[in-house]
Amino acid sequence: MEPSIAVAVTLVAAAAIAFELNISSAIVEILAGVLLALWIGDVAQLGWVNFLANLGMLGLMFMAGFEVDVHRLRSTWKASLAIGCCSLAVPLVGVFALARFAFGLDLLPSGVVAIALSTTSLALVYHALKERGLLEHDLGQTVLAAASVVDVLSMVSLALLLGEAGWGTAIFLLVAIPLVIGLPRLGRWIFRRYRYSLAEFELRFLLVLLVSMGFMAEEIGGIHPATVAFGLGLLLSEVVDAHDEVEDKLKGIVFSLFAPIFFLHAGAKFDVSLVDAGVARDAAIFLVVATTLKFLGSALPARRMLNLPGRFIGLVFNYRLSFGIIAATVGLNMEVLTHQTYAVILLVVVCSAALPVIFLRDRPVELER
Repeated sequence: MEPSIAVAVTLVAAAAIAFELNISSAIVEILAGVLLALWIGDVAQLGWVNFLANLGMLGLMFMAGFEVDVHRLRSTWKASLAIGCCSLAVPLVGVFALARFAFGLDLLPSGVVAIALSTTSLALVYHALKERGLLEHDLGQTVLAAASVVDVLSMVSLALLLGEAGWGTAIFLLVAIPLVIGLPRLGRWIFRRYRYSLAEFELRFLLVLLVSMGFMAEEIGGIHPATVAFGLGLLLSEVVDAHDEVEDKLKGIVFSLFAPIFFLHAGAKFDVSLVDAGVARDAAIFLVVATTLKFLGSALPARRMLNLPGRFIGLVFNYRLSFGIIAATVGLNMEVLTHQTYAVILLVVVCSAALPVIFLRDRPVELER
């Protein structure tokens, strides 16, 4: 079968399977990418798949920044900061020490592994809270804000770790800072002026901005495009939030096309031939350490300091997925990670994303108090 047709059919089939099995479509898309690479072989090298996968990464990071509610963070900042910082710091230190001293990785790869396995998927936390009707309660608001703190700190950590400051960075910042200052005002004017345009000008404005700033950062900035996309989403969240129809259309484009291709591409880069007993053992060790420390780092401050349901928060914060895969992909593309280490991270991220689903299925949060 023609590779491009196979990719298209696989994307549709993955969505149907995820819906029927009631699991995250991202997990199915990653597994589909692995199988597709085994069948076809060069799927990850297709030009259009590479391009759309990069857009998928930018889109996911933009939506992650977009979902950070600045007003909510202001109102719950003490609780959110306490849970968020502990939830990231405890597994970050533990996984870094494991990678550096037990597995002998260099400092940079150890840092990337630690960030990838210590983050929390804000989108999956949001989905878990929405399923249980907690978004309108104080508990849901605090948990979501704390997950936002983890996202922000993870993004900052990755940017500091992999950033390569130089003259290109200075040029990029000189261009970007005035744009950033004026973007919210420009965005509000555009959204008012072209709200009912059949040309979907507001949506086009966001997509062009995202692509141009992201690729400009990649070419001259020394700042990874994922960092820029996250910052843009954070910056424009209040502007877009007042226009539900634009938000829905943007999510539709990102989560129906760009993100699925990103996850499929990430799976296609997974080299099954590298998965031997050693890689499986390493993944199992990292999985146990990362999930245990993540649980303790989230549950203990939630229960002891804030009297919140610690077991629920400890489990739901073990959702990784999107940002964990992005961190691993960035590390692999920058040749910081080997394909073996990338395989270990991908195995841990996919397995850990399934754990909260298993342990929280059909359990009301009140049982956790």
